[in-house]
Amino acid sequence: MDLTAAHIAFVIAAYAASFAGLAALVLFIFLRDRKLKRQAAALDRDRPSAP
Repeated sequence: MDLTAAHIAFVIAAYAASFAGLAALVLFIFLRDRKLKRQAAALDRDRPSAP
């Protein structure tokens, strides 16, 4: 890659935006997973026990 090209700032910004988007998606997935696990545990805890 030619680091002296006129459009290098755009290329770096595009890579940074892509990385930030992927990081946000990963964070969203992990946080959603934790939330769903807590909700499932609460449902299991509040469920009446079978005879």
